[in-house]
Amino acid sequence: MLLADVRNEARGRVRPLARHDVPVVAAMIARLVVRQEGPPRIDAATLETALRAPAPSIQGLVAERFGYVVGYALMVMDAMPHILDLQQLFVIEGSRGRGLGRALAKAAADLAREAGCDRLVAHVPAGRSHAQGFYTALGFDNDGEHPVLVLT
Repeated sequence: MLLADVRNEARGRVRPLARHDVPVVAAMIARLVVRQEGPPRIDAATLETALRAPAPSIQGLVAERFGYVVGYALMVMDAMPHILDLQQLFVIEGSRGRGLGRALAKAAADLAREAGCDRLVAHVPAGRSHAQGFYTALGFDNDGEHPVLVLT
C-alpha cells in the first residue's frame, strides 16, 4: 500500500449503507442510546426491516476508515414534501475530529438534493449543544425546533 493510500484510508470515506452493515450500525445505535435520553427514532430492528423492503423507507450512509465502519447517518423522507429528515448521525469516539461527521452530513445533503428536496432537517435531542454547534458550523439554521439546511 502506498503512503497516499494509507493517508486516504486514515481520512476515511462515505458510502451507502448496505444490509451487511446493519449489525455494526446496530451496535452504534446502542451506543447512541446510552448517550442520549430516550430511545432513538430508528432502532436496529426498524433499520433491518426497512432495508429488506422493496422500496426502503430509510436511507443510510456509513463512514469507513481502514475498511471498518466507524460512523453512520440515517435519513427518512418527511411527511412534508421536499424535506429529508436526518434522524441520526454518529461517529465513534476514536474517529471523531477527522471530518467524517461533516462528510456524512454533506453526503446526506447531496442525497436530499438528488431526491428533489429543498431542505435537510437534523433531529437533535434537546440539550445536545455540541451537536447543535456542529450543525450550525455546517451552515444549518435553527428553525426553533431543529437545525435546517436550505438546499440550493
